Amino acid sequence: MAEGIRIEELDRDCLDELEPLWNALREHHMAVAGDWLPEMYARNVSWLRRRDQYASWLEEEGAFVLVARRGPLAVGYAMVHMRGGSPTWQLGERAGELETLSVLANERGHGAGRLLLLEVRSRLRDLEATELSLHVLCGNEAAERFYEREGFKSFAVWLTSPVSDPPQDDGG
Repeated sequence: MAEGIRIEELDRDCLDELEPLWNALREHHMAVAGDWLPEMYARNVSWLRRRDQYASWLEEEGAFVLVARRGPLAVGYAMVHMRGGSPTWQLGERAGELETLSVLANERGHGAGRLLLLEVRSRLRDLEATELSLHVLCGNEAAERFYEREGFKSFAVWLTSPVSDPPQDDGG
């Protein structure tokens, strides 16, 4: 299934190689997102904003980017950084946050995402992390199913609301 795919760490100086993969994920999110979501940034703006986040995270101890390659072509990637443990739940003191896992549409279902996730887990064990967490966009049911097959369970729901539009009091 994942035949011909290799996983390697991406050097911080090569972040721009991820732009097409980021944009593939961005377009997938546009396709699965509900109409209630706000307008997305333009492709180039979105990438520059995300690239800046990646560069900042990669300054942190333990952060890394992995790339899945089929031959010379990058077909997927995973961006991970570390965070402290929960002040409430006894999940461990070091946790990995999977900020992005992107696989090109024509490569989904062929093992690149699973190989990336296996390598992420391996590296996090080496960093003595005991937890891995991530966010999934509402409506991205294929991603939810993938992560559930990989052992993830829903833990919390991340809610969002515009500050400028409070709910109207209906008098009841």
